[in-house]
This record gives sequence, structure tokens and C-alpha cells, in this order.
Amino acid sequence: MEKKLELSAKILYLCLALSTFNSFIYTSRIQPVLVKLTLVFAVCLLMLRLLKHRIYRRMPCLILMVLFCASFVLSAVMNRQYGIVGNGKWIIWTGIQFFVLYLCDVERDIKEYKKEFYILSHIMIIYGVVSSLISLGMLAASYSDIIITADEEMVVCGFTWGRLWGVYTDPNYGAVFSVIVIILSVLFFLRKQGRVKILYCLGIITCFLYLIFSDSRTGEVSLICSLGLFVCIAVIHKEKEKKAVVRIGMAALAVLVTAGVSFTGNRLIKTEYNRKLAPVFAEMFPKKEINQHVKNKVGRKQDIEADVSNGRFALWESGIEVWKSSPVYGTGYTTFVSYAKEHTPDIYAVNTGGADYVSLHNTFINTLAYQGSIGFVLFLMIAFLIALYVVKPVLLSEREVYLELGAMLSCISAVLISMMFYMEGIYTNSPGTFVLWVFCGYMVQYSYRKRKGAA
Repeated sequence: MEKKLELSAKILYLCLALSTFNSFIYTSRIQPVLVKLTLVFAVCLLMLRLLKHRIYRRMPCLILMVLFCASFVLSAVMNRQYGIVGNGKWIIWTGIQFFVLYLCDVERDIKEYKKEFYILSHIMIIYGVVSSLISLGMLAASYSDIIITADEEMVVCGFTWGRLWGVYTDPNYGAVFSVIVIILSVLFFLRKQGRVKILYCLGIITCFLYLIFSDSRTGEVSLICSLGLFVCIAVIHKEKEKKAVVRIGMAALAVLVTAGVSFTGNRLIKTEYNRKLAPVFAEMFPKKEINQHVKNKVGRKQDIEADVSNGRFALWESGIEVWKSSPVYGTGYTTFVSYAKEHTPDIYAVNTGGADYVSLHNTFINTLAYQGSIGFVLFLMIAFLIALYVVKPVLLSEREVYLELGAMLSCISAVLISMMFYMEGIYTNSPGTFVLWVFCGYMVQYSYRKRKGAA
């Protein structure tokens, strides 16, 4: 019962994360239903785990995660004059990310979590392929729309402002999720036999094309680094019998080739589309009216000419200024804007001339601002200790699981890179958040079992 409940809770959270960043589902009645179902299943699972707390408390970093949530509570209480309900909700979601997604049964056989990984991975691959195909269809049809929700929130979709948003609410999130799907598709392409490989090729091609037309620099960097890491791990393991120098040399060459193909393919396809296909699609699907946000060609050169960071440097500086005004416990997450307007009204984040920025487009600076030095140090400790705990067992893993663990590590690296440029990993229910904590949990559980000499 517990195993089925755990898998169901993770699937529901994954569906919630995918729908939250889907322009059409996010604005539908499905979204609130998924929120409630996820909360119900998560609470039930947590209650079962409390009965078996002697097993789960052995999971590394658990105490640090409890302390991180406690620091979130402290930040919420100390900033209660700006509102406490919003922060309270996100304390609950942070607890779910840690104690539902990350937490694993350290006594369970590794093979059982491997099966769970296969199921969740294929859900992501299928969703990624379908979403990419629909999004590419929007590109061909020059479809563009901006949806205004009941809360006056702007949701963009289609091919807008020279970027392919497609079905995703944000092309950066869509691009990094596509990188994750590419890595998982490569994994199963290597593991499977026969014609089924064609399906994984479809996942690689469609998601790579979405990544290109999303014009996401974060996605491009994530692809080169994370796919390069996966190729490196795969080559080193495959050539285990050869000398270390040869293995490292072959891995380095494979990484360089992967990076070169990714970078060159990206630039070439984008250039050829703008030169040849964009005019053809414009004739095939003429627009009934001209909108300023619609463009035929991919690219946003004019948006980043004046500021290569596209406003990120100013946001990061805003975060540091706010942290200086409350260095110990921070501002809270949902109360950040209200706090900043009162204590640091001149910062860029609340003086853009448009909407205020809740996120500072860097998860680490977000944590520093929202939860102060206490939360920031605890978060870094969690990250450092997990990395220290898993790196050796994962890199020295046996042939039966080394590709799976290498894929998990590579997907996590893609998420970590994205965390440097926008809100990801915490304070949001995103596909990247799901991948980060679930895959970290699998690797830690595997490492625990291997350190204890269990299979």
C-alpha cells in the first residue's frame, strides 16, 4: 500500500508541475483539482511515513531539511505584518518537496526504485514529445496568444516575441524540461533494443527542436553541460578496462563532439529557419491582424543588446540590497515585494515601471533574500552534503545501473544550471523541482544501500 501511495503521490505532483507550466491547463479547472489531489495523497503518505519514522529518519540530510523548513517558518512569522497565508502555503509545499519527493525508504531494494524511475521518466518523455510537437505546430502556423486570467495574470503561449513558448508558460522552463527529456530519451535509447528506439529518437529530435526555437540561452547551456556530463559518464564506464588516461581522453573527446554538435546544430537550424522557412510559413498562414508581439523570425537580439543579462544583474543586485536590510531571517517568499517597497523602495525589482518581481531570477539569491543567512546556509549545506554523499557511489556504480544514475545526475545538473538564472528547485512546483528532489532521493537511497553493503 505504501509503495503504491508513494508512486501515486509522485505521479500526481509531476502532473501538477507539468500543468502549472502548461498555458492551457494552468488556466483551466483541472489545475485546482490537481492541487487538491496532490495535497491529499501527500498528507496520507506522510502519515504512513511517520509510523515508520525509524526507517526514514536514516535518510541523509533529513535534519537539515527540517531546519530549513523551520527557518522558513521563522521568516514568515517575522514578516507576518505583510501577510502570512501565502508563506504558510509555500512552507507546506516545501515540506512536500523534501519529505514526499526526496525521502525514500532506505531499506527498500534498489530495483524497486529503479522501476519507479522508469515509470516517471516515461511520463515525462511522452509529455515532452507531445508538447514539443504541438509547440512546433504553433511555430509553423505562427500561432500566438496572450491569455489574461481571472486574477489578471498574463499567460503567453505559441510563437511570441521571437521565441517559441508553445504550450509552456515560460520558454526557459520549457527548454530545460526539454533538456531533461533529451537525456532520458538518450538513456532509454541506449538501454532498449529493437524498433522501440525510434520512439526515443523522436523524443530527442522534437525536444531539441523546441529547445532551439525557444531561444533560451539557459536551455542551451544546460544541454551542453548536462548532456556532456552524461556522455562523459557513459564513456568512462564503458571503457572501464582501459587505462585511466585513455578513458579520460576518450570521454573528453566525446564531450567536445557533443558540445560542438549541439552548439552548431542550434545555430544552423535557427539561421536556416529564419532564412528559408519563416517566409514560407508567413505566406501559408497569413495573420488577420498585425500584433506587436508576433514575429515571423526566431531571435530577440534587440532585447539583449543593451543588457546581455536581460535585467538579471539588476535583479541580483536588488536581492543583495534587500538581504542587507534583513540579513538574518530575510523577508519571506510571498511577502518579498511588500517588504521591499517599505524598506528598499528604490531597488530595480519594485521599480521596473511595470510588474514587480517576486523572483530575483536566481534561486540562491532568492533563498538569501527570502530566508536570510540562516536559510541560505542551510540550503547550501543540503546541496553540498547530498553531492558529497552520492558522487563516489554513483561514479563507481555497477553496469546494471550506471546509465540510470548518470542520467539522474545529468538531469539534476541541468536543473542546477537553471537555478542560476530563474526560480527553480524551491519556491515553485515545476518539472525541474520534481526532477531535482526525486532524482536526488533515488541517488541518496542507492548510495546509502551501497555504503551499507546492501543490494
